[in-house]
Amino acid sequence: MIKFSKESGKIEKKQMIIIGILACVGAAAVFLIITMVRTAPPPVVEVEKEPEPVYEVKLGEKVRFKLQEVKDRGDTLKVEESRNPNFVKQNVTTTERFIEVTIAVDNIGEDNIPAGSWDVREVYGKIDDKEGKKYYSSTLFNYWAPSDGKCGDLLKPGFSPTLCTKIYEVARIATGLKVEVFIKEDKTTAYIDLGL
Repeated sequence: MIKFSKESGKIEKKQMIIIGILACVGAAAVFLIITMVRTAPPPVVEVEKEPEPVYEVKLGEKVRFKLQEVKDRGDTLKVEESRNPNFVKQNVTTTERFIEVTIAVDNIGEDNIPAGSWDVREVYGKIDDKEGKKYYSSTLFNYWAPSDGKCGDLLKPGFSPTLCTKIYEVARIATGLKVEVFIKEDKTTAYIDLGL
């Protein structure tokens, strides 16, 4: 037979109270953790978004470039479609494709912008694709561009936009094409998406 003293009973009661308190605190902690896990929002996964296409840009406070039209000219520039068939004399062909890009350019400043100070030129006005490949126009292709294309002409403030048309030879598989435009005096450039 086991005998308990009054002192040992007091210790046991204190231990029982402490154990009871710890059990209640532990149960409350477990309940809170379970509740937080159930109500926690799902983790946010950031998906890299494609940038919005840019079809119009302003360079400085003077010039606005806006995509007017893009035409797929196929794989042949035909003599009879050129502006000067007597000079060209033969078709120009490629294993890839020709595209014709027309940009509307207007002076949004207060003074004239001299001829030759802006352009979508062969040397400067290149097309880049989404993989970084570069495609350039050729002066030969200008014979198939419309005669109303006035690339690099004098821009007067408040006048109707001037059209600049260039033809480029690009790979058939090229996507994400952008044309480079520039202002020479400011040495500023920008890209306009072609939607291809």
